[in-house]
Amino acid sequence: LDEFSPDQHRRFEVFRRTALPKNTVKRLLQNILNQQVSPTLAFVVAGYSKVFIGEITELALDIQKEWNETGPLSPEHIREAYRRYESTTSTRVNYLHKKRLF
Repeated sequence: LDEFSPDQHRRFEVFRRTALPKNTVKRLLQNILNQQVSPTLAFVVAGYSKVFIGEITELALDIQKEWNETGPLSPEHIREAYRRYESTTSTRVNYLHKKRLF
């Protein structure tokens, strides 16, 4: 934390204070799984999702700098970040009909 730039420190504070609504995550999981979901599972999935969103956002910011662009992130930055993330992780889920996320 001591080595963070002011911008990184501000983003970290926002990340730390942000949380996905557990009830919304629980409802989404129940719709996907077609069964009741425990609060513990909803908590774990919400935490993992928060980390995933943070990783994609940081990668998108790196891509924005790489492309010499400024301002808010665009959908293109997020799509490219997700594409790169998918190509570097081994925990991909393959679907029969893959739907575009972004």
